[in-house]
Amino acid sequence: MLLNVDQCSTHLNFMDPICDFLYHMKYMFTGDSIKDQVEKIIFNLRPALKLRLRFITHISKQEPAAVPPPPPAPPINSGSPAPQANQVPVNVTLPVAQ
Repeated sequence: MLLNVDQCSTHLNFMDPICDFLYHMKYMFTGDSIKDQVEKIIFNLRPALKLRLRFITHISKQEPAAVPPPPPAPPINSGSPAPQANQVPVNVTLPVAQ
């Protein structure tokens, strides 16, 4: 029904409450039982609705452009902190209470 309304209208009023209601129905009643059918419908909706409904079927995980590259591996720690490029070495004698 939402797909028909989306395709036949230029502007959809009450988009946020409609999406909230669909999330409520999914989490309270259907779960993932109709995930495949819902995913196909959401894929054909206008971008504003896709954006609001992307977490119903976790479509955002399937878009390769949305996945950032993994961070580079950290260097092996030798036990002492490595000097940073923006740090200036400072030698300060601190008093020690005895």
